[in-house]
Amino acid sequence: MYDEIRKMSDTELKDYLRAYKSRVCIKCGEEANYTLNIQSYRNKQQKKLCCLCDDCYDELINHLKVIDIIWDN
Repeated sequence: MYDEIRKMSDTELKDYLRAYKSRVCIKCGEEANYTLNIQSYRNKQQKKLCCLCDDCYDELINHLKVIDIIWDN
């Protein structure tokens, strides 16, 4: 991942960081409905990884072979 970032042009890096910070799907650029975070219990810290749209989120869940939590019920 770091090597890919190092190879980015200034414009590509700016777009990447804008998508990272905003509500834009990092994978396809559509409007994101999910924010993925990672949490460290040891350090008691949480960090945002990225945002994903519905379709890309479903792909990730299927790829990981995990069951999603239904938030609306």
